[in-house]
Amino acid sequence: MKEIVVLGSGASTGTPVIGCKCKTCSSLSRYNKRSRPAILIKEKNKNILVDCGPDIRSQALKYNMNKLDGLIITHNHYDHIAGIDDLRIYNRIQKKSLKCFLLKGTYEEIKKKYAYFFEPNLPGHTQSAKFDFNVLSEKKSCFCLDNMSFDYFSYFQDSKKVLGFRLNKFAYVTDIKKYDESIFSKLKDLDVLLLSCLRIKESDVHFNLRQALDFIKIVKPKKTYLTHLGHELEYAEISSQLPKNVKLAYDGLIIKTE
Repeated sequence: MKEIVVLGSGASTGTPVIGCKCKTCSSLSRYNKRSRPAILIKEKNKNILVDCGPDIRSQALKYNMNKLDGLIITHNHYDHIAGIDDLRIYNRIQKKSLKCFLLKGTYEEIKKKYAYFFEPNLPGHTQSAKFDFNVLSEKKSCFCLDNMSFDYFSYFQDSKKVLGFRLNKFAYVTDIKKYDESIFSKLKDLDVLLLSCLRIKESDVHFNLRQALDFIKIVKPKKTYLTHLGHELEYAEISSQLPKNVKLAYDGLIIKTE
């Protein structure tokens, strides 16, 4: 049995959005307080982080994320990698580089944006984060992290290729817009699907609610949680409209699955 902790269920702006007075942003409900998207996979004594956006420091403190055994980066957009250098604390605690799994395009972008990760540390200077980068091959579909086996696949947000994965009966599919129908062969017989859904209105780069529900009808997981939620989706209002097996995720949600 493993636990999936939703560290952040929000979209790129988070909720509340700066300067917004809408119903969701003005809400006092904890279910409408959303930090940027990230999840933590916990199995036995292992912690695997998926994405590290600008809220990762506060998320790590809030959810007692005191050790990390690996990092998976879905893609290189700001809301998914902006906190990557905050992970240097785990280098200091654990005295080693952090294993990181990502697609080739994401790796190349990180090399540009964080070139100093790949340079020797200067004497007397604070060390930047250090990673053992594992670039995933398009010719393969599985990687192992300790005793966990991840089946992976890719799809597109706009022109950006994004990494999705399956771990036993759980799958994580975020920032999806365009995909090949072969993806459905990777998503059969799921207990839990964690799927991104930005808003009601159609988006050029994300599923809206209708598209997410259509995707769910094809995949047929036992249960789906929608994440990467924009402030247009007020928790109580939208929850009352969803099918019984579909729920909105929220910060701090713990999903237990095989």
